[in-house]
Amino acid sequence: MKPYIPSPTHPWNEKQINLVARRLGFGCSLFDINLYLNSTPGVLIDEIVDGASSMEVTPAPEWGQWDNKQFNSSGKNKGHYHTLWQKQAFNDLLKNGFRERLALFWSNHFVIEYRDVNQPAYLYQYYSLIQTHALGNFKTFVSEMGLAPAMLRYLNGYENKKNSPNENYARELYELFTLGEGNGYTQEDITETARALTGYNSYKTYLGVIEFDDNTFDKGSKTIFGRTGIWGYTDVIDILFEEKKDLIAEFICTKIYRYFVSPNPNSSIISAMANTLKEQSFELLPVLKQLFKSEHFYDSVNNNVIIKSPIDLMLGLHHSLSFEYPDNVDLELDLRNKCRDMGQEIFSPVDVAGWQGNHDWINSETLPKRWEFSDYLLIKYWQKNKNQFKSLIQSLVSVDETDLRTIVIQLKDFMFCPFEIKEEELDEAINTFIGEVPESYFEDGTWSLRSNSVSKQVYDLMRFLITLPEFQLK
Repeated sequence: MKPYIPSPTHPWNEKQINLVARRLGFGCSLFDINLYLNSTPGVLIDEIVDGASSMEVTPAPEWGQWDNKQFNSSGKNKGHYHTLWQKQAFNDLLKNGFRERLALFWSNHFVIEYRDVNQPAYLYQYYSLIQTHALGNFKTFVSEMGLAPAMLRYLNGYENKKNSPNENYARELYELFTLGEGNGYTQEDITETARALTGYNSYKTYLGVIEFDDNTFDKGSKTIFGRTGIWGYTDVIDILFEEKKDLIAEFICTKIYRYFVSPNPNSSIISAMANTLKEQSFELLPVLKQLFKSEHFYDSVNNNVIIKSPIDLMLGLHHSLSFEYPDNVDLELDLRNKCRDMGQEIFSPVDVAGWQGNHDWINSETLPKRWEFSDYLLIKYWQKNKNQFKSLIQSLVSVDETDLRTIVIQLKDFMFCPFEIKEEELDEAINTFIGEVPESYFEDGTWSLRSNSVSKQVYDLMRFLITLPEFQLK
């Protein structure tokens, strides 16, 4: 966990910058890479994390506080507003980098499924809460999330009353949100916790603000983690973080590590992160900075070990190329629809446990779609402006470079995480790049990167490269 200090044997270069960009955000352009080369790892991480921490939440839409009656009288169905907010989320993902990377991470931790909630204003409020606390205090995050209307609806907290307790949220509070399945709690703890969480079921107006109702709160004595009292909601959170802080810290740090570093947990690194989380009273920002500045984060053993999610795949290609997109195409809706078709519909994970990621993203149905939709982006770029393909290769390689192997490898290195391409694949890539250009042109000096054919050559080469298995990795 020592800070990464660049050295001749471990230099700060384009590969390391791309690692940061792909893990903390969704890739970055060649312009940004060249800019970050003049920085240092520690300074760049501070800039990214502090920038995300100070970012304002997405402004509320006009319907952000509507109740059910207002939606019903709006003239549009709720699906219309859900789609609007999914598009807004993709707009944020495209623009906000690390803060939205975290928002995506936490929305797959504190899971809701928007169709089950069926209240667009709750969806906005839920997302705003995630943006607010994504880099804040985890205990506060847990406390406020449990009272979010979307969560009260999704996990039946609004049905939890003294005469008919509902255990759904109490169970997931421990199993999914803080401790892990079967880790440090019993069924009795769940039952008693559910009683302590009763009372949040009063609507001012239907599907509007949900308030506490003292008449539905269980005022009896409860025993939670061995502590007995007339506990309520705040007491549950306090007891949980006092009695189980070691388990919480390890569980959350393991989840952060798996998402940002590797699906193969490193116990010593996670232990160091957990200690920092506890020492900092569950403030998330110091832990994330510690991890992203560490030597371990940049270790080559952690390259190409995470399979891109559909959102990673599409946004990563779009960000890295930074190409123009057709004006008549709704980019956010396009991305939302394509990612949904590959199995990642934002605000609608597969179940309460969320997307498990990595190998779960790849199957016989989704892999062809990954090729098809990556190709779809390239086709759209080509339709908009063919010359941007030529401009990119001229930025990556000297315009006087004529060695085809060098040109192909430079583009491969820019588009991929570090990997050694197989010779047969390199040969096929070179042949694809040559395309219909007569081979004699490469031998007699007729061809150069200034040639009119280059845009189509680069376009065809990219369409080949995105079919390689390693393009699915980050």
